[in-house]
Amino acid sequence: MQNLSPPLFFTLKERLIFFTFLCLILCLTLSFKFYQFHTLKSQNNPQITAQVLLQYTKSKQNKTYFVLKLKSDFGTFYTTSREDLQDLKHRFLSLRIILDKVSFWDFLRGFYAPSFNLLLLPLEDFRTPLREMILNQHTTKLMGEYYLALFLSDSLPLEWRTLAQSYGISHIFAISGFHTGILSAAGFLILGFFYKPLHQQFFPYRNLFFDLGFLVVLVLVAYYFLLTQSPSYLRALAMSCVAFFLLWRGLDVLRMESFLWCIFALIAFFPQLIFSIGFYFSSLGVLYISLFFKYFKIPQNTTGKILYSLALNASTFFLMGIIVYYFFPYFSPLSLFSLLLTPLFILYYPLELLLHLLGFGGLLDSPLLAWVSLKTHTITLQPHLTIFILCNALSFLAIFYYRAFWILLTINLVYYGYGIYLYFYGI
Repeated sequence: MQNLSPPLFFTLKERLIFFTFLCLILCLTLSFKFYQFHTLKSQNNPQITAQVLLQYTKSKQNKTYFVLKLKSDFGTFYTTSREDLQDLKHRFLSLRIILDKVSFWDFLRGFYAPSFNLLLLPLEDFRTPLREMILNQHTTKLMGEYYLALFLSDSLPLEWRTLAQSYGISHIFAISGFHTGILSAAGFLILGFFYKPLHQQFFPYRNLFFDLGFLVVLVLVAYYFLLTQSPSYLRALAMSCVAFFLLWRGLDVLRMESFLWCIFALIAFFPQLIFSIGFYFSSLGVLYISLFFKYFKIPQNTTGKILYSLALNASTFFLMGIIVYYFFPYFSPLSLFSLLLTPLFILYYPLELLLHLLGFGGLLDSPLLAWVSLKTHTITLQPHLTIFILCNALSFLAIFYYRAFWILLTINLVYYGYGIYLYFYGI
């Protein structure tokens, strides 16, 4: 059946007007960022308040020091301390930072700044009771922190990061578009159960789908404020809002041009995303999913739809391969399990969320602890810059040419086979 949904724009003039509007937004956003930067730089070692997102130790020249990732009103940054610090994760600090060597470019993309006069503040994070509720349902700190990462976007414990790299499932631990889709589906089911009778009795003239969609978007926005303002979730939330707006206006949400304008709009409002590898991965993931929808039509029968979903998951997994390995060159054949674990996570995530709400969050701790205790091995698989550029070029060409899509998929499949060869037979 031919898609009768109208495009976002009809003429070149409309596109130019919207592009000019986005350029204006980008200028205003950068101007505000520069105002923040200039205000801080004009002070002599400004004193700020920040929350500790991450704390870990590093060693250099036989000396150990702490590295702190901090979140402030102007964004996140790193600092270090050689003091013997207690566990400060999620606590609030008052400190002075030295910005002499920080440029505006550094300020946008995230920076390191030396600091001094660190003072612990008595401020409480409103998420503390929620964190304690999750931790109290688990007998081990490892499992408690695992679920804090899964539900509140806290840092993932090292043991789980190692396992995620080996099994190629890092994407299911970073709250992003994948989780947003699961939460949206669960939200439609739960809210629909309560709202549908009210709709039939009091609001039969309203569009049920759009009412539920609006309520789901509100829930997703509320969840954003529950998180530590996760950048990956913010990107997914912004894309979800744009997609809902397009549907509300009767526009084709799967049209490739709509997706590209969404990317431009996100950059205009959040220019720091230009420096985000996560945003780059998210955009490519959505692109590859859109390309699959473009070139392969959804079957009508149930068996065909199941096979279609599995093929979509496999296609996205392999198409992302070379680009992901270029930045994170950890390879193991165990990553093939991602093809099974990713769809299973669609059931596991809302189930665990429900179990934690009911107080039975530790029900699956034993098998998960046994899994994370398994020894895994990864090798370094670093693609050459040339093949990385080639894959990016083919990703763009695949928007227009079906053959480019297949060439890109073939290159990634061959490279994955090369990785398996190196894993078992490489020196």
